[in-house]
Amino acid sequence: MRHIIRGNPTPQEKQAAETALSCHQQKYGDYARRKNSETYRIRVANQTISIEIMNRKASYVATVMNHHRSLSKICGVPA
Repeated sequence: MRHIIRGNPTPQEKQAAETALSCHQQKYGDYARRKNSETYRIRVANQTISIEIMNRKASYVATVMNHHRSLSKICGVPA
């Protein structure tokens, strides 16, 4: 499984995303159900960072949740 980090994270956010990806890999292995997501809260340097991991066909995609999200992403409603 490939690990992908979306966006342009800061070094602390990148470290948190890598930690969340490795934890997710240990929890689900290489063949988790597709299109499921899970949110991890990782503490790095006295800062708690939320990371969303999405399962894809051949990769795990990590997104740092540090900004607002559009309602279409949250509810699944087309824009």
